[in-house]
Amino acid sequence: MLLFEEAVPGAEPLMLSLDDRPALPLFDSAEKAREFLASADFGPGWRPVEVSSSGLLAVLEGCRGKVEYVAVNPPPARTGGMRVEMGGLEELIGALGQNPEDNLFGLGSDGFGREGW
Repeated sequence: MLLFEEAVPGAEPLMLSLDDRPALPLFDSAEKAREFLASADFGPGWRPVEVSSSGLLAVLEGCRGKVEYVAVNPPPARTGGMRVEMGGLEELIGALGQNPEDNLFGLGSDGFGREGW
């Protein structure tokens, strides 16, 4: 799951800064994505969108030069510190590029679908 304002081709997903590191949040469920959105003030209209592995790869490639990291299932925002599992954007692109059918981290699906629209 990625977070988009619009589920249209070419739309950019939500990108954020975690500890001054630009990152793309990725979620393994719509519920976790909604909890994250509800805890932060990103503005109206952001929704979780499920993408296929090939769709995820295309989005990740489009984020090159904008973010360096992916944040897997960032928890809802709260006062104080929080732990976030992060990985390199290029490493994820490389892993998906080698075998795009793999469902890394449980992310992606066999088809493109919209959740919450």
